This record gives sequence, structure tokens and C-alpha cells, in this order.
Amino acid sequence: MATLEKIRSKAGLLVGIVGLALFAFIIGDFLQSGSTFFRQSKEKVAIVDGQSISIQDFQRELEIATNNYKSRMGASITEEQQNQLRQSVFDELVATILLNNQSKEIGFVLGKDEYTDLIMGDNISPTIKQISIFQNPQTGVFDRNTLLQFIQVIESDDWRMYPADVQQQLLSQRESWMNLKKNIADQKLLNKFSTLLMSSIVTNSLDAKASFNDNAVNVDFNIVAQLYSMIPDNEIEVSNSEISKLYELRKNNFKQEHARIINFIAVNIVPSEADFADISNRIENLRDELANTANPMDLINDNSDETFIDAYVSESRLSNELKNFATTASIGNIDGPSLTNQTYNMHKLLSVKQAPDSVKVNQIMFPGTDETVYKTTIDSLIKVIKSGKSFNEVASDETNGQSDGDMGWQTETSLVTGVDVKFANALFDAKVNEPLVVTSPYGVHLVQIVEKTKPVKKFKIGTIKMEVTPSQDTYNKLYNDLNHYVSTNNNLEKFKSAAAEAGYFCMTGVPITDNQANISNIENSRQVIRWANSSKKGAISEVFECQNFFIVAALEGQIKAGFRSLSDVSEILKREIINEKKGAKIIENLKSKNLTSLEDYAEAMNSTIQEVKFVTFATPRISAIGIDPIVNAQALASEVGQLTGPFAGNNAVYVISLTNKTSNNQDYNEVSQKMQMNMQNSYKIMQFIQDLSILKDKANIEDNRSRFY
Repeated sequence: MATLEKIRSKAGLLVGIVGLALFAFIIGDFLQSGSTFFRQSKEKVAIVDGQSISIQDFQRELEIATNNYKSRMGASITEEQQNQLRQSVFDELVATILLNNQSKEIGFVLGKDEYTDLIMGDNISPTIKQISIFQNPQTGVFDRNTLLQFIQVIESDDWRMYPADVQQQLLSQRESWMNLKKNIADQKLLNKFSTLLMSSIVTNSLDAKASFNDNAVNVDFNIVAQLYSMIPDNEIEVSNSEISKLYELRKNNFKQEHARIINFIAVNIVPSEADFADISNRIENLRDELANTANPMDLINDNSDETFIDAYVSESRLSNELKNFATTASIGNIDGPSLTNQTYNMHKLLSVKQAPDSVKVNQIMFPGTDETVYKTTIDSLIKVIKSGKSFNEVASDETNGQSDGDMGWQTETSLVTGVDVKFANALFDAKVNEPLVVTSPYGVHLVQIVEKTKPVKKFKIGTIKMEVTPSQDTYNKLYNDLNHYVSTNNNLEKFKSAAAEAGYFCMTGVPITDNQANISNIENSRQVIRWANSSKKGAISEVFECQNFFIVAALEGQIKAGFRSLSDVSEILKREIINEKKGAKIIENLKSKNLTSLEDYAEAMNSTIQEVKFVTFATPRISAIGIDPIVNAQALASEVGQLTGPFAGNNAVYVISLTNKTSNNQDYNEVSQKMQMNMQNSYKIMQFIQDLSILKDKANIEDNRSRFY
């Protein structure tokens, strides 16, 4: 009993202890799962109307897009191209979410049967039909059976019969195929969405008639203008309340993305005077050797930035500099060295001859360099050509329609650089229309010279080129000097104020958005933006190397997403109000003078009369005036011989005198006018649809790409 009483007396304490234990258990579990929650939230590239795009999904789509680009272009990808691919993939993922959400909301569905029909049915997507592997190699026509065989393999769950390397290729192809199917489904939904919009926005009779009338009358007129800039700004008073009132009216024009404001110094990594002197001395020291060598090719290839091209070039294909040298020099003469931009050039005239400038070539090429392997085939082809069948027809038959063998007109230079000297010489020495067999490092060539140009004087010139580039000493000095500047001017104000005295130009107040690719079109400067995205106000960066620049930046602050503040745009609004008041002042002054002729107005406005012709209501830009729609409206409303004005435009006050008004004698056809306008509307709608700007403007999109790139 006593024990029970003790328990009761300590009940509050026990409840507290148990409560703490439970809380510790719960909060511990939350923190453990919460760490996952916070980690997941940090892995979101974007949130679109509440739906997330994870970094894993984004990276997977980006990898597919990158591989497709590489396979299509056959080249490595620059940072600029990688940025463009990231933007493209991001836009596509966002658009897919918005499109799917909107489609569900309005009841659009891509049914299973409809989807199957697009992929393998009777109405296969044109995108699939255009893929070459699904086309008959003989006819170039889409082959449904080939597609079905591909699908059977690529969507199989069992690839065990294939070697490991083939399985890896199939896996990669499956990813591309699945991505293609997804894009086809998205495109079908997009087509439905665009069809809905285009069907909803239809030109009515009033629209058609108004559009016809906009172009039915054109006018000629004389005009005088007094620019607002002729009145000093200090003669016009603008109150803060006027600016605030206009701000409320114009606020929607000043929406902005989140941005950071930086100040930065960019130092161009260029050669120093010492670098120029060094290259000048090096090429000058080669002059005597070039003049006396019996083997200029080796000397040039050992020293020049560009390899020697062992080809003759006609006068018409030489630069002006080389033309003057070649046509006046004797064989063996040297020209230079001379400096053009950042390259020293030295030329030697090696030889001169008379020969065709170019030849027109047909070719069938066989892989491998053993001519005997193809002797039977080539002999039979030559026999067919000599019997009367054209080389182009033979080439088309031999390549299953992939090529007709026409290489077009070729010069010695194009043949030497494309194949080799032996190949070029054989073709220029060949007889016209006589089939010829030539071997090269690339294979066995059956060629035919179709035509040759008339012989002209041609020159073989050896050139040593040496570009002046920054030496390591120059590079180090530019870097160390900028680094020293940063260390001695290590706060925001000193960073900006000391630049001029140190010989630098500091760009101040530069806004950069979170996902901006580069700064001031300097390639590879995204790294500076990444630094700014993760830094605090007042921070000064390290020295970054970006393309041909060293860049150092200081973070001034940031601008929140939304509307620009009144203080940010007050000068823009003030300018609009000043111009409006100047216009009213000019008009009031002119009206008080009771002027009756355009000449009088020109004198009073300190202006000259200008003639304008063929203006309709729809003319977007008027010569000598620019874009000022009120001029179109006033001119069309005026009558011949009538003075109209003074009236205020965007940048000036105008007075016009109509000299001619001509009506279009074409009959109004409502049906054709509506058709034309509907086509124009459809084009505009398609522009909106392609990037889904209609949906994006109303969507809530949180873009977190700056966390990752």
C-alpha cells in the first residue's frame, strides 16, 4: 500500500519521464526519416505545380539527350552546347508535367489503343517512319515489318542469347526507344491541345473586315517632327506621386526573375609585347633556311602552325596579299615575315605551272587498299560504263541508291587535303570521261573526270604561319597581378574603387539569374555564376579562368523574384512622364501660334519636311520615324490637303499633311479573309504551344537547377 502511495505521489514525474522517452523515440525516428526528407528535398531540380523533378530523372534525360546529340553530330560537346541541352531537357520535363496536368483537367486522354496505333498500328507516327533503320534500304520507304522486328527484340525480357557487349548496346537502344515513345505520346497530347486552342480561336466577320480595312487604304504624306530631346529635362517637373501612380499602371511590365548583382573584372588573356617579339625573332631566323632549303615541306611542317599543302592554286583563289606576291615574284623568292592580326606569315614561291583550276569528279569507293580484291567488280563496272550507262546510274546501283557518285567540282587543294597528293595528281592528269582506278589510304577509288576547266596559271606556295599566343610567363603575370589586386582590395568598396588606378575596368551592378549560362558572352563563365549562387553579400571570388579571360567577381547583393521595385524603375517611368509633359508643352506652344501651313510648322519646330509613302494602318515601321502607331492612325484618318496635328507620339510631336490616299480596288472576300486570318492565328498559337508559354505563365515553377550546375 505504501508502495502504491509512493507511485501515486510520483505519478506526475513518471508521466513526464515516459513522455520524454516517447518524445525522444518519436523525434529520433523523425530525425532519421527527416534526414531522408531533407536530402530528398535537396535532390529536386524543380517543383512544377507541386510535382517534383528529381536530379536523378533530370540527369537520366540529360544523358539520353547528350548521347543522341553526340551520335547525330559525331562530335564532342562544348560547355555552351551542354548548357543548351540542359535548358532543352528542363523545358521538356516542365512542359510534360504542365501538359499532362492540363490534359487531365480538361479531359484529354491518350488511350491505350490510340497509343499502340501510333507506335505499331495502322497510323504510325511520322517521327518513327522517318528513322532510317525502319526504312527499306532499296526504296527508302518505311517498312512496318522491320519496325515490328525491332520492337520484338528491344522490348524483350530475355537477351541471354546475345553477347555482353551486344546486350549493353541493346540496353542503350532501349532507353532511346522508350524516350522516343514518351516523346511521341507527349507530342500527340500537344497536338490535341493545340487543336483545341485553334478550334476555339476563330476569326469572326468583324475581325475579318477590320483586318481587310487595315490594308485596304494606303496614304502618302509629308511630315515634320519636333523631338522631345530638344527640350532640356530640367525644364520639366515630375513629382514622386506621379511616378508612383504610373508604377501601379505599369507594374506588370516589370516582372523579373531572382537574380544576384555582381561586380566583376575580366582580364583578357592575350600575348604581351615580349611574346610578339619572341615569335618575330623565331620566324625571322627561319628566313634564310626557307630560302635555301631543298626540302621546304619538312621545314614548314616542323615550324608552321599549319601543315604544308602540296598543291597548286590558281590566282583567283589566292588572298590579295598572296596574289600580289605570287604574280610578281620569281621562283624561290621569299615574302615576309609579316604580321596579320596575331599571326606572323612568311611565304616562298616554290613553283608555277599551267593547269586546270578544278575538275568535276564522279567516284565509287571500295574499302581496303588491295585493288586486286575488287578487280573483277571494278572491271565489270568499267565495262558497263563504257557500254553507255552513265557513271551516276552505275554508282546508284552499286550503293543501293545511297549515292550517285557525284563529288562535284574539286580543286587540287580540296583533293590533297581530303585524300592525298597522289590522288589529286591522278585525277588532274586523267582523261575526261575515261574511268580510272586509284588507290589511297582510304580505299580503292573508281573515278571519272566529267569535265575540266581551261588551263590557267597556278602557283605552289610554301607558307610558315606562327600565331602569337600568351606565353607561360605572360599567363602567370596576368593571373598573379589579378590575384594580388584581389588580396589587397578585399572588400566590396575597395574592389570597385581601386580598379581604374590598377589598370582594370570593373563592371558594376551586373544582374545574373540563377540559371544564366554565361556572363557577358564569355564562354565557360558559368562557374562564376555558380560561385555567386552559393556566396553571401560582400564576398569576393577567387580568380576564375573562363575561355580566354581571367574573371574575379564581388557579390553586391540580390534581387528577389517578382516585380522590380519602384526605386529600380523610377527613372524609366520618370522618362515616360517627362516625354508626355514635353509633348503637351510643345503642342500648347504650337497651337498658340495659329500656324496654317506645314512650312510654318517646320520653321516653328526647327525641323524639316520629310516625305513618306505607302503607309497603311498595319505598316509596322515608317521610314524616318520608326515605330509610332499614332502616326499611322492619324494619317489614315486625315484627308488629302488637310493639316493634321500637332499630336504627340512616342518620341516627338508631329504635324502631317496628306498628299495622296489610295483605296485597294480588290473586292472584299470574307471567306478568304477569314481563312487567311485563321492561318495567321494558328501560326501564333503554335508558337505559344511549342514552349507551352500559355501554361508556364500561370504555373508555379520552382527552379533549383542552380544547386546542381
